[in-house]
Amino acid sequence: MNARPARRGSALLMAFLMIILLYAIVFQLSYGTKADLRVAENDVTTTQMDMAIESALQEVYDMLKQDAAPAEEEAGAGAAPTGGMAPGGTTGAGGAGQQQEKPADSRMDPWGRPQRSTIGDIELRILVQDEDGKINVLQLLFDDEEESEKALERLSRLIDYFRDGSTVDVDRSEAIRIAQTMREHLRNRLNSVLPRGKQMSDVEDNRERALPMTLKEFEVLERVEPSLFRDFRDERGDIVHSLGSYLTVWTSVQQGSSEDKGSEGSSGAGANQPSQQGQSGGANANGSDPNWGVCVNVNTAPVAVLKALVDDRTVSPRFWDSVVEYRNLEKQEEEGAESEEPDAEPQLDEYGQEIVDREFFDNMDELEKVDGWERLDDGSRDTVRSLLCTSSHVFSIYVTARRKTGTQDDFGGTLGVPRPGEREDERGKGLVRTVRSVIWRKADADKTTIVPLVRWEVLDYTPFEVLDFPVEGR
Repeated sequence: MNARPARRGSALLMAFLMIILLYAIVFQLSYGTKADLRVAENDVTTTQMDMAIESALQEVYDMLKQDAAPAEEEAGAGAAPTGGMAPGGTTGAGGAGQQQEKPADSRMDPWGRPQRSTIGDIELRILVQDEDGKINVLQLLFDDEEESEKALERLSRLIDYFRDGSTVDVDRSEAIRIAQTMREHLRNRLNSVLPRGKQMSDVEDNRERALPMTLKEFEVLERVEPSLFRDFRDERGDIVHSLGSYLTVWTSVQQGSSEDKGSEGSSGAGANQPSQQGQSGGANANGSDPNWGVCVNVNTAPVAVLKALVDDRTVSPRFWDSVVEYRNLEKQEEEGAESEEPDAEPQLDEYGQEIVDREFFDNMDELEKVDGWERLDDGSRDTVRSLLCTSSHVFSIYVTARRKTGTQDDFGGTLGVPRPGEREDERGKGLVRTVRSVIWRKADADKTTIVPLVRWEVLDYTPFEVLDFPVEGR
C-alpha cells in the first residue's frame, strides 16, 4: 500500500533525528571523558609541580644554611656571633664581652642571584628576596611617639618613591594618606574592617594594637589599592614592583617588650613584638639578633628603600646613589691574592651572561669609601649607621614552576632561558605556578636552623627581581 503523499519522507527524517541524537549523546560522553582526563592530568601535573617546587625550596634552605657556615665555624672557635653596628661603626657586644663581626650578606652570595633548573619537563625559576633589605612596618608601633613619627615618614617617602617613573606613580600627598591609614589600622584594630584574631603577641592592657600576619592585611583598607601588592607591567610595558618588595613584617622575630628585649622569645610571621631601639644600630641588648627589624641591609636594600630611610634634607639622595654605585663596581683583586685558574669556566647568570664579581660592604666602616661620606656631619653619619647593617636573617623564596601543555616548545631555550626580547612573565602557554616561602635563618652559638614563617603560599602573579639598574625587556 502506498504512503500518503503528506507522510512521504517522515521515516527518513526520524532516522536523521535519531542519528543526530545518538551523535549528541556520544559526543557528550566523549567530551566529558576527555574533560575528566584533562582535569586528572592537570591534577597530576600540579602535584608534580608542587613536588618540584618543594625540592627547589629544600635546596635553597640548604644553600642559606651553608651560607651561614662561616659564622658557625667562628662561633665554634670560642666567640658567639653578634648583631648589627652601633654608632661609630663598632660591632655590638656578644658572648662573654667579646666582639665579633657577623659575615656580610649580599647579592654576591649564591642565594642572591636568580637561578634556573629543570626537574623532568618542569622548568623552575628561583628568586630569593632579602627581607632585611626592606623597611619593617612594625616600626609604626614604637611606644616612643617620636620614633613612631620617624617610621611614618620613612613609610610615606617609600610609597612616594617606589613607583617613580611608571605610569602608576603615587604622588606625595596620596603616599602620606596611605601611610597614615596603615598606621591607623595597626593602632586601632578594634575599629578596623578586618576581623581581629587572637594572637600570642597580644597585650591585655592594650587591645587596640595588633600585629599584622602579612602585608596582605592592608589590602582591605579603603585608601590602599590591592594592586599596590602585586608585580605587573604598566601601559608602557615597564615593570612595576609591589610594596612587598620594599616592606616587610617578618624581620622583627624577637617577642617581648622594649623593657625585656634581651630575653629570648618565640618567633612567628608577624606575631612578634617590635623592638624599640632608637639609635642602637639594630643590635639588641645581648647582641644576638642582627637588626630586630630597625635597620636594613645596605648590600641588598633597593634604591627606594635607601632613599626613604632619611629625609633628603639630612642625607642627600646623591649619597644613596653613590652607595648603589659602589656595590655595583667590579671587585678588584687584592695584591698577593691567589687568582682563579685561567682555564676555569666563567659562572653564568640565569640569562647566560657571565657573572661579574662586584663590591659589597663587609662592614659599616666601608661606608667611608663611598663618595659623599666625607661631606656628612657626625650626626648624619651616626643616623646612617644606626639604620644600616650588613647581615640578614629573614628571606622570602619565590619558586615559579612552568610545564608546557602542548606539543610545541612553549618556553624554549636552555633551561627555559627566555629568548632575546622575550619577557619573563609572558612566556609560553603552559601551566605556571608560583609559590612563596618565608624563612628565618636562626643562627645559634653552635648551629644554624631554618625556621619557616610562611611555609607555603601560592601567588597569583609572577614576581620580578628588583634591580639597581633595570634591564630593558626583562
